[in-house]
Amino acid sequence: MNTEERVKETIEMFRRAGQTREFYSYLKRLREEDPLAYRVAEVHILSLKNQFPLAVKKGSGLISKVGDRPWLAWRLFTSVGTAYRGMGEIKKGEAYLLKALEMAERIGDRESICRTKLQIYTTRVFGGEYDQAYRDFLDYRRDNEAWEPHVADYTLGTLEIIRGRPAEAVNNLNRFLRVNPKTLLYFAALEVKGLAFRMLRRVSDALETFLESAKGYAESGSSYLPFPVAKALEISRLAGLEPPPGKLIRKALALARKGGWGEQAAAEEIEALLREDDAEAAEGLYLAAKNYLRAYQNIEAFFSGLTAAYLGWKTDRPVFTKALKLIAPLVPLHPGFRKDPLLGGFLSNVMPLLNEVLRAAGQDHTGIRAYLIGELKVIVDGKEISLIGWRRDKAIKAFCYLLLSSQHRIPMDHLFYLLWPRRSYNKKSRFLLYTAIDTIRKHLGRRELLTKKRDFYQLEETWTDLGEIENLVRLADATTDPAQKEEYLARARELAKGELLPEFPYDKHIEEYREYYKTLRRRLFGLSEESLGVFGK
Repeated sequence: MNTEERVKETIEMFRRAGQTREFYSYLKRLREEDPLAYRVAEVHILSLKNQFPLAVKKGSGLISKVGDRPWLAWRLFTSVGTAYRGMGEIKKGEAYLLKALEMAERIGDRESICRTKLQIYTTRVFGGEYDQAYRDFLDYRRDNEAWEPHVADYTLGTLEIIRGRPAEAVNNLNRFLRVNPKTLLYFAALEVKGLAFRMLRRVSDALETFLESAKGYAESGSSYLPFPVAKALEISRLAGLEPPPGKLIRKALALARKGGWGEQAAAEEIEALLREDDAEAAEGLYLAAKNYLRAYQNIEAFFSGLTAAYLGWKTDRPVFTKALKLIAPLVPLHPGFRKDPLLGGFLSNVMPLLNEVLRAAGQDHTGIRAYLIGELKVIVDGKEISLIGWRRDKAIKAFCYLLLSSQHRIPMDHLFYLLWPRRSYNKKSRFLLYTAIDTIRKHLGRRELLTKKRDFYQLEETWTDLGEIENLVRLADATTDPAQKEEYLARARELAKGELLPEFPYDKHIEEYREYYKTLRRRLFGLSEESLGVFGK
């Protein structure tokens, strides 16, 4: 049995047997007999177990070992790409998945090609690139040689709702449900179907469908259960319908503790919706919406934030304004949600305010404003802070890494590995990271601008020019108004005149973002790489 076959066997055994004594005995033998097979399989298993930072660290160190073995490279790039996506590094995840696709095409294996394409397209959905993802999934479903083309119907259902075609979404989802057994993906499709029913003004059917989805997750003990329960509670509160059973709600809250950031946000939404006082509920929903965004759950962030704004408006509380600022960039990306029978009228009334928020983006003088393009400049609460004295310190790199991350958050262990790649992350070495974080907080002047949430470090109240360019490009994609599209792109071009963090020419992590930034500039300016280099200077 060669190395490739051993990796396949190991992954299949893990899926079949899980974390049993027999499996770990097998791993021990494999490590002795075929170290490369063991290490490639280990990265994949770490990714499956949501140990994303460790998967990235170990996988990155293996890349040079598999360069001449396309199948191993495909497996490794896929594992590292999905791990990056799991950490919220959407663009880095897509970059590795594109490398995986190159390897799959070299192998010529149709199933590997199709599976990798689906991963790439799904990553684009997480990143809010809905138009591109819609075209991708349509092409996939129309491909006569595609592996299980009906898989595309599930995501197309979601995208049709976003585009304002809920009836077509129901058709897609029904096709998917007919050919799938009652697995977790079946109940995920039911959840999307419930949202389609809501947009079709079939509110009672929506509530019933969300509950059917929730019961399926409850029976399997899935930590995803809070998502459909939160959607059901939202409908019951806004429409005055009977809420989900208390036993189901309690189980959802208990299972959420086993989940990630998204599941925790859904639990926060549930707890907020259970509060009788509208003002208290609005505050809780706003916090849930913020955490949904950090987990790249844009749809949930939209509705939780919109409900927070509505209840804040009803009670005349400041959360109304905060919630509008939060959801303003999401509203143009989700045009279909304006037809919502429960909150669509309210949304229409506040559209002038939302448009004003979008026009004023980047003009808020509170919090952190960081210019990463051209010369690094950081402004906190309207005052530029000096970077002299800590420019060569690990702290300045950690700060830049947090600024580059699209949600300005990085898992603690991953941040440690980025700064000290040859060291192990343990109790003795953590003080190095704590020291760097403390230095950043001292220079920012407000310690609450850099928080620790669960296992992540998170910058709060942060705007960057790179993030604004990304947002403007997404808005340009979403609008059908040519003049509005050009306005967004012109604003993006104005910000994109220069190189990304030229102060750090040899940093591998920053270089990966630099490559991504180059793709954005090529799109904005339509120039070659050589022209862009001259233009940046």
